[in-house]
Amino acid sequence: MNGSAIGSTFEISLRILLMLNELPNSTLDEQQIGAIDFISVYAADFGLLDENLHGYSNYRFSEYPARKRMVASALKDLVLDGYVRLLPTSTGYRYSIAEAGKTICGKLTSNYAEEYIIAVQTVINRFDNANAEAMLREIDSVTIQSLKEVGHE
Repeated sequence: MNGSAIGSTFEISLRILLMLNELPNSTLDEQQIGAIDFISVYAADFGLLDENLHGYSNYRFSEYPARKRMVASALKDLVLDGYVRLLPTSTGYRYSIAEAGKTICGKLTSNYAEEYIIAVQTVINRFDNANAEAMLREIDSVTIQSLKEVGHE
C-alpha cells in the first residue's frame, strides 16, 4: 500500500480494510464495498448519523461514480499485497479481510477510523447486511433529492 493523499486510492484502501475488518465472517462484492463506503462517509445525508465524515461539499454526490474505479483499483492492490482475500464465486468475485489486513487495522486507531467504523456498523445494520440493491436505490434517492434542494431540476 503506497501513497497517502486524501481522496486517493490509498485512503479508500484503508477504509476498505476497516470495513472488511468489521465484517470478518462476511464476504462482500465490489458493488457492496463501494456503496457501504460512500454511505458511511456521507452517513448524515442518509439520515444515519449526525455528521458526514467528509463534510458537505456541493459536489459530494458526484463522487460516487468516480469512486467505482478507485474502489476497483484499491481492491486489486489490497489483494496483490495480501491484505484482502479474493474469493471467486459463481456470481463473481467477493472479498474478505486477510490476517495481514487485520494487522494493519490494529494500527489504525485515529478518531477518523473510530468514526468510520461506527458509520460502517450503522450502514450494515440499516441495509440488511449490505443489501446492494437497497443501498444503490438509497444512493439514487438521496442524490436526486439533493439535486432538487439546490435547484438543479
